[in-house]
Amino acid sequence: MRVQLGAALALGVALVASGLYLWRRPHESIDGANSESAPAESPGFDAGPPAAAPVAAAAPLSLSDVRVVGCHDRGPRVTPADECDHLAAVEQALSKAIEQSVACFPTTADGATIEYLADVSFLRHKLRVTMPRAGRSEHDRKVVSGCGTAVREAIRALPLDGISHQHARYQIAVTASYRGRG
Repeated sequence: MRVQLGAALALGVALVASGLYLWRRPHESIDGANSESAPAESPGFDAGPPAAAPVAAAAPLSLSDVRVVGCHDRGPRVTPADECDHLAAVEQALSKAIEQSVACFPTTADGATIEYLADVSFLRHKLRVTMPRAGRSEHDRKVVSGCGTAVREAIRALPLDGISHQHARYQIAVTASYRGRG
């Protein structure tokens, strides 16, 4: 009797956990629209000044406007994204690094978007570049990791000393739209 009760309890927990996972996981749009416009419309994002004009229509790459996703200092105080200052040098370096590494995306693949998120810490003197899953339509891990490595290598030499800033840490995002075949 105890074994049956334990098995029923384990089955119930597994069903509830799988239901919660399926309910909370990120979903892709049915009509194929990417989530590129969603972050710009949400109130916490700052469109900021355009760092790079979109490349010509025949080019294999176009970049969105650079936006400051967040900034903060030590402690519990939270600064809204629209009150953050812009790091022009980092924004231009990130855009240039993405443009230089356009060859990381295979021309035989269909077009896709990848969002690059630069995490700049002036306290630790570090610049990390990540590609959040929610901000990309490309799901091939080899392509995404190859593009991430190429952008990290291109921006690695950016010195953080001498860049004027008001906060200790920033998160800056750029969405790159790659055009593939046809």
